[in-house]
Amino acid sequence: MSDWMIMGRVRVIADIEVTNIDPGRPRTYKAGEELNMILKGREGQPLSEARWWSSMDIDAAHILDANDVEVLEMTGPYWVKCGGCGAGGQIEVGNDGLHYLDAGERIAQA
Repeated sequence: MSDWMIMGRVRVIADIEVTNIDPGRPRTYKAGEELNMILKGREGQPLSEARWWSSMDIDAAHILDANDVEVLEMTGPYWVKCGGCGAGGQIEVGNDGLHYLDAGERIAQA
């Protein structure tokens, strides 16, 4: 299965405290607070199981459940990751209107 990510702007629904892994620092998000976050999910899983991350750093990120926020706007870009080999990259739209997967070099287009 492949992982996917997309950036978005969200509003916190209710006060919630979450703690990151390292350094184990709690963060209280307040109801009404608007944030730019990264929605991370896995192909084949319901969207309700996706989580909103404050950063790409797995240890430092504060993570919110999908039902902790309301989505204001999806801002992109999109990322994909191969579940088998771990290769991945960002999906970009080229000047020619085609979508390219960029994983250090352009390896696919659609």
